[in-house]
Amino acid sequence: MSSLVDPATLQRLRSDLGGDAAAQNRFVNDFLDLWHSRELRLCTALATADLEDADIVLLSIRSSSQMLGAVRLENTAGLLHRTLKDQDLPGCRQQLPLLAAVATDTCLALSRYIAR
Repeated sequence: MSSLVDPATLQRLRSDLGGDAAAQNRFVNDFLDLWHSRELRLCTALATADLEDADIVLLSIRSSSQMLGAVRLENTAGLLHRTLKDQDLPGCRQQLPLLAAVATDTCLALSRYIAR
């Protein structure tokens, strides 16, 4: 797997789920299914200067990424989150394309992982 996703973290998730590969795949699929709504919600929150909602979405992205071992996505969301904490909305908006690109690559890597 690429540097996008840490396979050891995915294995730990499976172990935490009692070794149930189907449960792990459901968790991954839920993440994949929710990605576009999270991205849209974040874009909307930043466009309307809703810092509270942007904070909630970024926390959600970061925590679910961490659970899946989506290292690069978690780090990218973390940088955006720090920019948000500084209340730098233009800086946040500038980081959205990078977050979207990393998320696209991460979703592809996760899709390939569960397809095997």
